[in-house]
Amino acid sequence: MTARLPADIFKKAKWIWPENFSTDIHNCYAQFRHAFELKTVPKKAPLFITADQSYRLYINGRYVCRGPARGFQSHWPYDEIDVADFLLKGRNVIAVRGFNPGRSCWQYVSQGYAGLIVSAEWGSFSMHSDGAWKMRRQIGVSKNTVPLSMMLFDQEHIDLRVERDDWMLPEYDDSVWAEDWNSRASGLVPWYAVEPRMIPMLSEKMVKPTCILGSKEGTNAEGYLTTRNVAALRKGEDRTHESVSAGLFPLKVIPAGTGRFRSYLIDFGRTVVGNLTLSIKGTKGGEIVDTLHVETIAADKLEPDLVLPAGCRMAFGNRLICRAGENRHVFFHPIGFRYLDLTVRDAEVELEIDVELNWIGYPLERKGSFSSSDADLEKIWEVSAWTQQCCALDAYVDTPWREQAQWWGDARVQACNTFHLNGDPRLLRRGIHCISSQTTPDGLTFGHAPTIADCILPDFSLIWILTIWDYYWQTGSLEPLKTHAAVIDGVLDYFRRHTDAKTGLVGYDNRYWLFLDWTDIFKDGYPSVFNLWLLITLDKLVVILKKAGDTKKAAEITTWATKVRKALLKLINHDGLMRDGITFEGQVIESTSIQSQTLAILANLYPPGEKTMMDQILVPYIRETKVQKGQPSCYWCTYVFGVLIVRGYGSDVIEFIRKKWARMMAHGTTFEVFDPIIADHSCSHAWSAHPLYHLMQTIGGLTQVAPEWKRIHFEPVFVGQKGGAVIPTPQGKIVSAWKRHLGKIDVSLALPPGVTATVVLPGKKILKFQGKAKWTVIEK
Repeated sequence: MTARLPADIFKKAKWIWPENFSTDIHNCYAQFRHAFELKTVPKKAPLFITADQSYRLYINGRYVCRGPARGFQSHWPYDEIDVADFLLKGRNVIAVRGFNPGRSCWQYVSQGYAGLIVSAEWGSFSMHSDGAWKMRRQIGVSKNTVPLSMMLFDQEHIDLRVERDDWMLPEYDDSVWAEDWNSRASGLVPWYAVEPRMIPMLSEKMVKPTCILGSKEGTNAEGYLTTRNVAALRKGEDRTHESVSAGLFPLKVIPAGTGRFRSYLIDFGRTVVGNLTLSIKGTKGGEIVDTLHVETIAADKLEPDLVLPAGCRMAFGNRLICRAGENRHVFFHPIGFRYLDLTVRDAEVELEIDVELNWIGYPLERKGSFSSSDADLEKIWEVSAWTQQCCALDAYVDTPWREQAQWWGDARVQACNTFHLNGDPRLLRRGIHCISSQTTPDGLTFGHAPTIADCILPDFSLIWILTIWDYYWQTGSLEPLKTHAAVIDGVLDYFRRHTDAKTGLVGYDNRYWLFLDWTDIFKDGYPSVFNLWLLITLDKLVVILKKAGDTKKAAEITTWATKVRKALLKLINHDGLMRDGITFEGQVIESTSIQSQTLAILANLYPPGEKTMMDQILVPYIRETKVQKGQPSCYWCTYVFGVLIVRGYGSDVIEFIRKKWARMMAHGTTFEVFDPIIADHSCSHAWSAHPLYHLMQTIGGLTQVAPEWKRIHFEPVFVGQKGGAVIPTPQGKIVSAWKRHLGKIDVSLALPPGVTATVVLPGKKILKFQGKAKWTVIEK
């Protein structure tokens, strides 16, 4: 992706920000307005806009969109939006609420500047941001609040006695707002160039809560008027609630009086992510409405689960201070949660409060589907699909709750989910681009990006290269291989430099975090898992380099891969199992982890030992007949499932999923770990949403075996009375179905043109197949 100079897109526009671009921008909100006249409304009206760090756009009082996608100032992303439907003949007003944190976090790297830039040219009409736009800092938003978590931006505490909520309406009087000529000409630092966002604008819709679970009256905790942290304030109060028989919206809030609160525990039915919107009527002025957002509750006490300080310092809460009359506010930062604790303080008269969520998500239209007569399996698939939706924003994020960070090991799983659910490769492609944009001096990519975190995982750099393979596997395109060749070379050079001459293996670099899996496996010295990932990466690179015609580099990497393979073969024990590595002192680690056997099989390292690896390690694991050290995390077991499914253990995988995902199914989203520490571990983590595609592989019987889905393997696992799957592919939809009937199983498969299937059914000869067909299997 080549970035364009701002002059190409914003050739007449200027970066603007009220008062100063770089002074006092910590937790800084700004508002912008510009009126313009249109003689006619164009049929199409492309508006180019971006802000550092983000914006919310309104035209003629109507909300349009948010943006941009996360990125880097050296090639900052911009949005192109057709705003024709929002325009009027005559006077129009564009309004923007901008935000800059003034600091870095786990999705943004600050360059010390804030800015907004807008440009439009529709026929003879043109509009460009400059110092003549009306703009102001929002002084009614407190700068002195704590972060929502250690990875995210700060809590938003806004006083609507100072800040009017109708500032975006055309009739609003902005005559007292400044025209600020301290605008920066486009093309100067830190915005060297701009680029398209590469992904669609996010889907947005208003969502209502499903019910009110309970309410409670109490005394405000000490310091409630001046708190920087509404979550910590709420932690010091009684958060239990008494069940309500009927809860309706809008809420009729019974006044608790000055110094007291009335709280409401509100359920959105499942995890959601977006911006809370509060509409409040009947206020005298000075009433405080605090929000606390959590994933789980103690159901017996109707108490929001809240641990302070948790490992990641979660403090998901905001504050609105009311003016007299009517109030309406949309909080700026999206938060992922299920339950809302809404606390109304100092109310002396009855209030009416309506609660909505401006839900956001990547537009993952469900083109794929899964069906089974087993209601639990269908529910697990649905929970996995919804978790994937919650974790797909402007990037694949680990969780919408705690971090919203683009962890790249997670992203690989999420991309596979997306390919089965929707087929869209753009979010993966955007992420490959982001990860490539932040590297260490010795060539490694970061574990997530953009970020200020110390999260350099050498194994995730290999995963990043493997996602370039995944993109090719899904699309047939070698473009990322060519575009990011220099970054790929930088990663490979790191591994060359860190290969031990004596063992031929790459060792643990204690400057960084060697992740491998979130479990107790050997990670010191020269771990087998680490080096197997390297071997798999080299083998995949050779394939796509040959496809790209770079035979010289392919030959060089083939030679390297042969050396790594030879070194790893020395770690096969006399039983044919893969041992876990070598210490720095040269001692062989005799343990034989599930992870080592899985990757050895995926790497085709030692085919004579595969049966032993399966029989002694992987099958006992999946059947839970033997508890082994270093059990795979609910994220990493996707690789174990992949090995087992293609070797005939699909029914065992299904039963394992049924048991291990039962608790997640009941919650509504998949977990970070199998047994999460409540209010610390995430309960909305898409790295464990992979049953989505594993169920489509097993019950649906559909496994991809060639780039662009041009060849598949069809071998359904007949668990239950019926099942099937629909997978969207670049060639079209692949549809499978089967149903038991009177001792027989009727099976059907429909392939789009250009796709060939190898069909494996009980009692039938293996056949190659194209088009549509039906078969009948006789059950023994």
